[in-house]
Amino acid sequence: MPHFAAIGFDHPPHSMHLRDRHRPEHRRFVLDNVAPIRMTGAMRDAHGNQCGTIYVFEAGSEAEVWEWVRNEPFYVNGVYETMRVVEWSPAYNLLEKRDWPT
Repeated sequence: MPHFAAIGFDHPPHSMHLRDRHRPEHRRFVLDNVAPIRMTGAMRDAHGNQCGTIYVFEAGSEAEVWEWVRNEPFYVNGVYETMRVVEWSPAYNLLEKRDWPT
């Protein structure tokens, strides 16, 4: 099954106020709909502010990824200025499995 990267860039310089407001709903959605996700995490700017998100999916099509993204609370509530979905070909991985910090 193909892999896809969904990359969301926040409104400059960042959308921390929106992220903070919608984070509980975002995390619930991701955990309740985690099946297609293989990896996800926030991007950070030089000051440590979260400025975007990368999701890596294993899905049958780009349309399936967009269906997931269009229901994700950060996307729904305008955290991202732009979102792009592209097919991704994993080549090498040394990342360890991690869960969200509590």
